[in-house]
Amino acid sequence: MLFEEAIRAAIEVVQREQKERPPTPFDNPSSNEEEEDYRPKYKDVFGSFGMRSSQTACNKPPHRPRGTGDDPFSLENLPKDDKEDKARRLEGIHPDKFNGDRSQTTRFLATFNRFMLMNYRADIAKDPIMHSIYFLSLLEGPKCEGWVDAANRWLRHVVEDPSMIPHRSNAWLELEKRFKEAFSDYAEHERAQDELKKLKMKNDNLDKYLAAFETQALRADIDMNNHTNLRTFALGLP
Repeated sequence: MLFEEAIRAAIEVVQREQKERPPTPFDNPSSNEEEEDYRPKYKDVFGSFGMRSSQTACNKPPHRPRGTGDDPFSLENLPKDDKEDKARRLEGIHPDKFNGDRSQTTRFLATFNRFMLMNYRADIAKDPIMHSIYFLSLLEGPKCEGWVDAANRWLRHVVEDPSMIPHRSNAWLELEKRFKEAFSDYAEHERAQDELKKLKMKNDNLDKYLAAFETQALRADIDMNNHTNLRTFALGLP
């Protein structure tokens, strides 16, 4: 073992130097220079046996303590989260394509908005222009090709002149409004309004009646807070 051999060799050197050193009285201690002359050279002894630090033995340069000298500790030395450096992407099952079938407009739009709400932290969801472009990429087929082309041109104009967007609105909200106007199933609205007039609460189950009324109101695309619609809701109560 290298360490034990080094200690043993150091002891031998000390004993040998004590034999060679001339005797001196104890009441007359030698000077500092004599002590240094006869002091055993432990450093040399250890060095002769190749005593090295763990970093030197592993061929690694010694580490300097952070925060001293020309290597101050800063926020850059803190561990970074890889997720923050990467762009947040959309996760989950993407909505199905929309082929222009008006009977599927409400369902498609609801599915899309739910998917984007789930990914509200994604970069696409945060940017109204990117949000709109992704929405248009889900529209395909001859029934909506012309509308998609017109929407693309409108978005280019919005990018060039953002003042086209009304105050407190954005590109996606305006595009969603245009989509509803173009692909709303007015026949479905009429059917939903007829269902609302016929809807009645049964077995005193108010929660079930309220859920059914809200569903039909969504299909009819009406405002639940409108006085006329509130009256329609009241007529269904017993």
